Amino acid sequence: MEFNVRVISSYIPEICGIATHSQDLITALGHSREIDSVRLTAIDKSNGKNLYHFPVDLVINQYDENSWYQAAGAILERAHARPTPTVMLLQHEYGLSGRNALGNDYQGIARIFKEGGKNSVTVVNLHTVERNPNEHQKRVIQELSDLADGIVVPTLSAIEILSSETYGINLSKLKHIDHGIRIQDLSSINPNDVRAKYNLGGKLIVGTLGLKSTGKGIEFGIEAYGRMISKFFSETSEERKKIVYLVAGQYHPGFIADSPKEHEEIEKRIQEIIKKQRLKTIKTKSLEKLTREDIDNNDVIIYDCHLDEQDLRDFYTAIDIVLLPYRNKEQISSGILADAVGSGKPVIATKFAHAKELLCPGNHIKKGIIGNNPDSRGILVDLIGKYENRPSINQMAKALEYLVFNEQARSQMVKNASSRGHEMNWDNVTRELVQYCSLLLENKFAQKSEPVIITRDVEAKEPKKE
Repeated sequence: MEFNVRVISSYIPEICGIATHSQDLITALGHSREIDSVRLTAIDKSNGKNLYHFPVDLVINQYDENSWYQAAGAILERAHARPTPTVMLLQHEYGLSGRNALGNDYQGIARIFKEGGKNSVTVVNLHTVERNPNEHQKRVIQELSDLADGIVVPTLSAIEILSSETYGINLSKLKHIDHGIRIQDLSSINPNDVRAKYNLGGKLIVGTLGLKSTGKGIEFGIEAYGRMISKFFSETSEERKKIVYLVAGQYHPGFIADSPKEHEEIEKRIQEIIKKQRLKTIKTKSLEKLTREDIDNNDVIIYDCHLDEQDLRDFYTAIDIVLLPYRNKEQISSGILADAVGSGKPVIATKFAHAKELLCPGNHIKKGIIGNNPDSRGILVDLIGKYENRPSINQMAKALEYLVFNEQARSQMVKNASSRGHEMNWDNVTRELVQYCSLLLENKFAQKSEPVIITRDVEAKEPKKE
């Protein structure tokens, strides 16, 4: 069955993980034979400053409730004008809703689609599922479940949470589909060429990539790295020059605008940790301008810049170990984690939901460090202590020690990650999404016979054992 797709999401040039996710999704959907057309309605928080291009044809002012409803009406009009049915794909994130994430805008447009969508189905892609939601978060998800034809989540743990007594959503409404990966097929790129480009030749590189904010735990990653190298290398050691920690990516613009004090506090803590750990650090907005001497004389390189597609391809090619000291244990979706696994990189991560499933499936109940077995794609460490899920610094330092000095373990994890990453490429993910949407359309619009209801004359009994 051919159909159209209408995505409602943030979109580039907005600097946002979901915006990038939607861009990659639309690119992949454009290659599908079943898709007649793909268009996007952009949820915009720039007050008209962002300039959008195809496939964006409608824009929602995030903080204007009327704008959401006007866009929903326009979407329905365009859907009705097409000869083939339309899938309304809502990329849901609380922070994209109006009124400081406390709005009911998603439910509002989902209700309009349900009441007026005579030739459409609505699918909601959840990017956040809280295990212990507040009343607003719980109500939003429950209402969306009632209004939508299907709910897509990137982890099995999210299905477990949503079908529990907390939310009470029927399993028939839920579908697990992997988070697609942007960074794939790096086999044609020579890592030595990439390292030479940035004067990183001959280095073992530990890396943390992506947009920074409170939840990314950058200061903890730096502290763990500092503990590891100070344990094994003197400050003048030549061996110490063979390893470097690259922290690449800018702060999330929304985080700086909404939480300037938190931004200042993180930067202050980072500087305090660098001083305490006696780390030599250089911060730059132009990595290619650093000389070899700059690289050799610093333990940590902070590349404070927006990472474009080419940057990500370069860094995922060059990095040996990815470090993700995230602080939100309920995080069900991480594009950086997905890309790291897809690139075949060993990952050290805190035990957040997406990491538990991707790195060490089946072992997430255990406490302490897990992952140093032949099937692991990385190593998990606990989230403990004060100020909101502080990672276990000592565990992270030990995990770094294990992988830095164990080339064989790194090599095995590369193989394991690469194998899982193949399943997550956008071709496979899109194929599964298209099949799911086709099934929802068929179930809604196919001609069906009336069900036959049979009533028992007598109470059923258990069959006798032979």
